[in-house]
Amino acid sequence: MFAFLGSLFDGAEINLVGYPLTYLSGSLHVSTVALVSVATFQGFASIAGGFLFGWLGDTLGRRRTYAVSVLAFGVAAVLGGLAPNYGTFLITRLLAGLGMGGLFGLSFSMFTECWKTTRRGTMGGLIQSMYFLGEIVTVGVLYLCLTLFGTDLGWRTGYVVIGAVSVVIGLAAVKLLPESRHWLEYQRQLREGTVPPELRRTRVPVVDVFRSKVLYGSVIFMVLSTAMFLTTNSVGVYLSTYLLKVQHLPLGTASGIVLIGYVFTIAAYSATGVLSDAVRRKYAFLAACVFGVAGFAWFLWQVLAGSDHVTTSFWGDTTFWALMWAAAACGGFGVLGVWMSEYYPTRIRSTGANSSYYVGRGLGAGVYPLFALTIAGGIPLALALGIIGPLAGIVFSAIAPDRTGRDIVALE
Repeated sequence: MFAFLGSLFDGAEINLVGYPLTYLSGSLHVSTVALVSVATFQGFASIAGGFLFGWLGDTLGRRRTYAVSVLAFGVAAVLGGLAPNYGTFLITRLLAGLGMGGLFGLSFSMFTECWKTTRRGTMGGLIQSMYFLGEIVTVGVLYLCLTLFGTDLGWRTGYVVIGAVSVVIGLAAVKLLPESRHWLEYQRQLREGTVPPELRRTRVPVVDVFRSKVLYGSVIFMVLSTAMFLTTNSVGVYLSTYLLKVQHLPLGTASGIVLIGYVFTIAAYSATGVLSDAVRRKYAFLAACVFGVAGFAWFLWQVLAGSDHVTTSFWGDTTFWALMWAAAACGGFGVLGVWMSEYYPTRIRSTGANSSYYVGRGLGAGVYPLFALTIAGGIPLALALGIIGPLAGIVFSAIAPDRTGRDIVALE
């Protein structure tokens, strides 16, 4: 339950900048590029959070670290809704990024260490799909608040609501979340001195992530995470602005299209997770990337031909369907969490998964959107350049390590 909730509110938090980008720009009196830079700095903060909370998850325990992580970005959302200016808002997003840096590795460490090997990929895909259900929650809450309270008070109220719920979840985790039995067993043997020297982690587990036995996998997973974040953030950061400012659609229509895109993405996550139980994780990821390249290529062709067009009757527009295909292009995320958690041993599972994932988030969700907008010179082409993500995914998944469906134990 907490793994599902963690992924859900992680997605809700990450969308707090992308979806209301136009309204944030107006309220804080800054340009769209300045707001995109917030996502960049937030991405860098999530890298730091990934290493920090991964380390704490392996040394202090999954439960307490999970709770602190959720509380951090919940409080940040509340404070962000109250921010009087751009500088204060930026600080709150840095805190949010730091807190969000803990969720992925912690959620999948807890899940992998308690779930049986059968259908692990399917359940992992469903957990990760909650990330986009969280983005749907953000769209729904912010749309309702914008409609009821106007542009400025609307997004601020939405921030406070989502932040407050996150705080409640963090507090509940302190009392209700069970600790991993594999982590507890490893800690017990560590205290008693029965852990063989070669299975002891260092005082700073991040060092172990870059040691020879797992170094190759760590680097590959960082690249794959970057590729997937590049893919999903090309849509997540630019889609609503593309629909509102380029296609000049009303807020209600644009929000509806964004929501439909999230449904397509959830379906892709779930399908990839199911497929990974039938074939190896890497092959399911590879198939999702091939699918994604086709979707982005269709949209890119329309942009270059000048034929991209979305109307209020969008169901008949080919550009709408190309965008929905592109929204489903990041289906590889549906298997990435389980894939990485099966790769790393229990003693550094949280650190390894977090480090790999949040380096990817920092580069793909932080650096790339600003880079793409600068190079592309406009929103449509910046969105279409998301094709780089699945292309990289195809190349690097083919050479990635894979330990599909293995048993998880305390000492390994």
